[in-house]
Amino acid sequence: MNPPAVIDVIDDNPDIRRMLSLVLKANGFEVKTHESALAFLATERTPEPRLLILDVRMPGMTGLELHRQLLALGENHPVIFMSGECQPHESAVAESSAPVAFLWKPFGTQQLLEAIEKGMARLT
Repeated sequence: MNPPAVIDVIDDNPDIRRMLSLVLKANGFEVKTHESALAFLATERTPEPRLLILDVRMPGMTGLELHRQLLALGENHPVIFMSGECQPHESAVAESSAPVAFLWKPFGTQQLLEAIEKGMARLT
C-alpha cells in the first residue's frame, strides 16, 4: 500500500495558506503549509509522494524558481501554480513546465479540487 500523498502549499500570504489548508483538510488531504520557497527548502521532506501548490510570485524566491530548483535536485513533483497577478512571461514559463494546472486567484473550491484530482493521478 502506498503512503498517502502530502500536499505542500507554498504561498507568502497567510490568509491563502490558511484557507487552502482548511479546504484541503476538510476534504481529507494531508497538508503542510510554508510561508516561502526558502522555508519549504529548509524543511526535511519525508518520502511520501507530494503535490505542490506554488504561488508564482513570492519575495526571495518565486514559485517558478523553486520548481526549477526542485527539478535540478531530481524532485519532479506534480505542481499546481497559482497567481493573483503575474507577467505574461511568468505565466508562459509556468505553462511550459507542464503543471497540473494554473489557477488564477481567486479560484473556486471545485476548480482547486479538480486540479488536485488531476495531480494525484500523476502520482500513481
